[in-house]
Amino acid sequence: MKSPFLTPLILILLAAMSPASAQTASDTDYTCWQCPVCGYTVILTPAEAESIDPYTLCPNCYSAYAGNFIQVYCSGYVPKDDQSDDPYQDNEQPYWQEDEMNSQDFGDNKDSEDRSGNGLAPALDTGSSKEKILMVLPPDQYQEEELNVPRDYFQSMGYQVHLASKGVKTATGMSGERTEVDLDLDEVKLSDYIAVVFVGGEGIYSQELNRDPDYQKIAKSANAQKKIVGAICLGPWILADAGLLKGKKATASETDHIKSKGAIVSDDAVVQDGKIITANGPSASQEFAEAVVAALQASSPTDGNSDQLDKTEANAAASSNAASQAAAWRCKVCGYVYDPAENDGVAFEDLPGTWKCPCGAPKSKFVRV
Repeated sequence: MKSPFLTPLILILLAAMSPASAQTASDTDYTCWQCPVCGYTVILTPAEAESIDPYTLCPNCYSAYAGNFIQVYCSGYVPKDDQSDDPYQDNEQPYWQEDEMNSQDFGDNKDSEDRSGNGLAPALDTGSSKEKILMVLPPDQYQEEELNVPRDYFQSMGYQVHLASKGVKTATGMSGERTEVDLDLDEVKLSDYIAVVFVGGEGIYSQELNRDPDYQKIAKSANAQKKIVGAICLGPWILADAGLLKGKKATASETDHIKSKGAIVSDDAVVQDGKIITANGPSASQEFAEAVVAALQASSPTDGNSDQLDKTEANAAASSNAASQAAAWRCKVCGYVYDPAENDGVAFEDLPGTWKCPCGAPKSKFVRV
């Protein structure tokens, strides 16, 4: 996501603003609006927001209409000199968050787009669900899409997700998003998890996390315990320096480093070699998440040393998969319902990772209904 500011294109979009309405709002009475597809965020006064044509496409990804933008907490976006006028400064819950919190139609709790009064994207508790997945991220400069898209998908498939980092209670993304961390790396008990996923971002390079013994220890231990180990973007660098990619097919956003550590570099966006799954960047986030879940479903959820389900477990998994394929899915952005019965029997899970809702939202914005 680009750093939010009024680009020349946005200024053009605001040219039709009513002068009368513009005079009724303070120049510092900001509201912040975020594209549900690419995360592009723009700062507007209420008058400016009302003047936008709802059918104007996002100037960054051209995939979502302005009418589908989501109002977000302005922490990290409003200029420092004007933060005293932040309409949410007093922790007053904005109307859009109340609507999502109270909605029963979508069948889920808070998702990764919710913002609490303190401006954080909270670590989510899904209550009772299947097994747990650990996502490990840089304390600073993690890539938001590589965290949020897989996490949303894992949770939509019934898995609990815990976040771990090093030395922080709150991790910061490349575009300013802040996310609560559940565990410090030295608090992780790997026996609690069936998979470990390393989130990418510039922080891995700038903080040399691939050389950090604590990050390497998590990777080595998970691999030794026969866990599914995933890494995306620069995350595979950690696996490479931990010795996990030697002689393995893999990919990354920058492949020279993993090649120097013995990886067999692939041009595919997502690569699986045994229990190790790598992906080359944020655009592959959905496909990467689906590959991790597919690998989990193909391996025993109770025995880390077993690569295959026994016959009984396989039949149960097949029945569960058949049931999920019959389910309809609802878009959390616009409310559109994808029903396999109305789409030639094609299950939502079988749609390509690049498929989008008619409103432009990606698959990760859907929940089962």
